[in-house]
Amino acid sequence: MTIFSSVYFASTNLPPVSAQSQTSGPSITWETINTPQFIDPQVSYFSYDYGIMQNVYESLLWWNGTSGLQTIPWLAQSYTASSDLKTYTFTLRSGIKFADGENVDSTSVYFGLNRLLILDGSTPVGHGTQASWILQQLLNTSLATTLGGHVTYNSAYVDAVLGENFVSITSPTTFTINVMNPNSAFPYLLTIPGASPVAPNWVMQHDLALWNQTSTGYTLPYPSLSSAPDEMTMIKDYFYDEVATCNSGITPSGCGTTYLDHSYQGSMAGSGPYTIQSVGQTTNDFVFQANPNYWGGPYATKITPQYQTAYVNYVPDEATREIDLRSASSAGRAFLLGPGDLTADHLYDVADRSMWVNNHQLVSTIPGVTLYGPYSGYVTNFDPFDTNVTNIFTGKPYTFQPFADRRFRLAFADSVNMSSIVADVSNGVGQVAINVISPGLPPAGSYNPNMTSQYPAYSFNPDAVQSLLLDAMMHPLTNFNDENGHPAPPGMYNNAFGCSTLSSSGTCTSPIPQTINLIAPTGDTVDIAVMNAIAGTVNNVSTTYNMGLTVTVEPIPVGTMITEAFSGELYMYALGWLDDYPWSIDFLGPMYAPAQTYPGPDGWNSTQMGTLYKDAVAASTRGDIATIVSDTNAMNALANQAVMYLWTWYPQIFMAYTSNIAGFFWNPSTIVDGPYFATYYPTTMTTTTTSSAAGAPSSALTTAAAAVVIIVIVAIAAIVLRSRSKKTTKT
Repeated sequence: MTIFSSVYFASTNLPPVSAQSQTSGPSITWETINTPQFIDPQVSYFSYDYGIMQNVYESLLWWNGTSGLQTIPWLAQSYTASSDLKTYTFTLRSGIKFADGENVDSTSVYFGLNRLLILDGSTPVGHGTQASWILQQLLNTSLATTLGGHVTYNSAYVDAVLGENFVSITSPTTFTINVMNPNSAFPYLLTIPGASPVAPNWVMQHDLALWNQTSTGYTLPYPSLSSAPDEMTMIKDYFYDEVATCNSGITPSGCGTTYLDHSYQGSMAGSGPYTIQSVGQTTNDFVFQANPNYWGGPYATKITPQYQTAYVNYVPDEATREIDLRSASSAGRAFLLGPGDLTADHLYDVADRSMWVNNHQLVSTIPGVTLYGPYSGYVTNFDPFDTNVTNIFTGKPYTFQPFADRRFRLAFADSVNMSSIVADVSNGVGQVAINVISPGLPPAGSYNPNMTSQYPAYSFNPDAVQSLLLDAMMHPLTNFNDENGHPAPPGMYNNAFGCSTLSSSGTCTSPIPQTINLIAPTGDTVDIAVMNAIAGTVNNVSTTYNMGLTVTVEPIPVGTMITEAFSGELYMYALGWLDDYPWSIDFLGPMYAPAQTYPGPDGWNSTQMGTLYKDAVAASTRGDIATIVSDTNAMNALANQAVMYLWTWYPQIFMAYTSNIAGFFWNPSTIVDGPYFATYYPTTMTTTTTSSAAGAPSSALTTAAAAVVIIVIVAIAAIVLRSRSKKTTKT
């Protein structure tokens, strides 16, 4: 907890008054711990970026106000689906324009969706790490790196992707989306930022200006698009240029940086309520300006941005952010802290301890700030057990593979009291997790706390830890599988530690020493506490019997941890999963299916999991919800019996508002994405500290609850990965 002195020093992180007075209307400031990765909707796969982009870009479908389960046509006027879920007929709303003046029409939809597919989840440093797979799963998966395809980026690849005829234009405002692999979650898939149309001419001109620079080393087949006879030919030529940047020039392992990736000079490519005016190359600060021609959204009461300027400032120090919060509240400034900007272990910096502990009621201790929550989203945090760990220095597997042995996994999981961790470290802002499916995740029944099989095989039990470790020591595992799931050759692994027989004193005389290093992200107070508890319990048992087994805990920067974890170089580490879209299959594949996000690098190759996952995907294709739920429950039961993971918690958030802004709304599907400025509007500042966990407001965005300072607390939610970008990024 940060301790405040009685004297508060003025912060220089807020925009100067002179700067604010130059705007044509009121301004609002968001200070954040985050920095952007990519601000291109077809490239980004990071929740903070999503929070930025939702103010600038819009998708065909989006969430209906506070509902995390109901999508509504947004840029689309309407759509219908064929009975086999393979053809979707869309009609766009008429008269909507991008900020640069181009029409939001069927061509822009064609451009945006095919741009997402052709980018293939690429960044300047890799392929298949971003969000393209979410729509690629509907098509020929051999053209998707993330889904196991082997892609050669050339004109033939472009032709093959366009040949899938994903978007077929029928008029300027009508088109069809053609699906090869139907998916019951289709409406959810179209809510992602990658499905946002962008202004084709604006994007193409700005990208070519980058790629044509001599310093890039690219050879573009169409360095100028002006000779194209029509817009569709121009778009195709642009796609040929795009793949020409892949694995060449200054991006030998990825594809060329797009202009929108950083948007340093602003972006006019969206149709949303704000435009990006600038992004600081060294400060990572954003300036947004209200879009004066914004169409107003799909509701009868139109959305009209009341804050003409929005500042998003990177402030890495939590104490500074808290000082600025208090300063802004006192001065009547519109100010907010977004997702993860104030961590749960700092709850009592802003909330009354007694009211929370005794009444589970959040009451602000800061005048002019009201607390709401806690609220849950579709997020699960966990600590994986890696069964095939590679030595980071030699690139070869370690001889000692403790977590290939279920007894080790169970002993480590039995070593920590998660209820106490959630209560004492996260201050009760969260819920102990029982499996990968978070409460409320669709389809209904996927999270089923009434089934015993859905609970872990472990529980806090130091006596069991002792018995399990003694058994593993005296009878070490002898049969191992390699990283591909095949039986390992004799002698490749050796799990011997301690001794095979205890001496008359009940201890090992000359123990074989072994060390297991547990890794948590720096600053992740919850998981550091979890791992310290494990180390304490296991080391105590080891000392009692002189086993020679030592467990250490090492916090390292999250980026370093992610790189090492997904290279299979860590015994145990701390991460999580946030929904790409709210559907259980989005969790089942990455967490359980062989060769996918976590099972691949962690060495899990369960044939039964693979069979169940394929069955669930097939059920989603035909709209068989009962089978999806049944397969979800079965996969959870398998994972819990095998102790694949130590499930830690379902993090929750609370929010603190100063009373000079109204219009906040909360949606569980965008829980960590950040504020949607367009519905905020100034109101009279009050100084109430009355708290409320009042229910969410109506579904219309413009009638949502009052808010200004949004402190979203997701105890180290910045560690939860939004997606498959985890190899290079979280949040």
